[in-house]
Amino acid sequence: MPVSPGYAHLNENEPMNSLRISVGGLPMLASMTNTTDSRFRIKWKAIVVIASALTLVLLIYMQLLPFHPQTRSKFGLRLNHQEVRTEGHYNDTYPLSPPERTAQGTHYRIGVIADLDTNSLSDMKLTWFSYMLKGHLLVSESGDTVAVEWDQDRVVLESHLAEKGRGMELSELVVFNGKLYSVDDRTGVVYNIDGLKAVPWVILPDGDGSVSKGYHCLKCGCAYRD
Repeated sequence: MPVSPGYAHLNENEPMNSLRISVGGLPMLASMTNTTDSRFRIKWKAIVVIASALTLVLLIYMQLLPFHPQTRSKFGLRLNHQEVRTEGHYNDTYPLSPPERTAQGTHYRIGVIADLDTNSLSDMKLTWFSYMLKGHLLVSESGDTVAVEWDQDRVVLESHLAEKGRGMELSELVVFNGKLYSVDDRTGVVYNIDGLKAVPWVILPDGDGSVSKGYHCLKCGCAYRD
């Protein structure tokens, strides 16, 4: 019986579990007893080594990335890490200017600020101002005498924020987190005194914080309400 061109005769010496197939005139042997080709064995050791190396590189890369945690206040508000440092990194420098010790005693850098009340309205349109005066406080070595020497030039702090035509009624200077602040008792605006500028920082509203009226803050930590 003639054999189809797609098949070849089975050799008597070949085992019965082997099948010889001819494809396109070329014989191919598909063994049914040994289906694993050594050329395609999975190299587990190499895979483990490569995966470990990639994991190590990823961990090192994550350690080198800058980490900027976003802090939250106790009220749940998100705080900028550049403005408010996390607990444990608070800048408790006080006084801001280090005291100078001399033969006469110790010199402290001091400052006062003015609450001009209704006189804080400037001649310039929509501008309110306050005066700040800096000086030195001298305490003798024995501590029984003090003297104050004021700078010749006074600082004029201006703002365009007001409530019902009044603003910049600053009543106190306070140091917080390494910066100098003052509060307007009309608008409730807390100003950061930065050199010759009064930069608005936060607003303290009256009541439970949901009203539009500014908080009448005369002292930081001991406030007065109308």
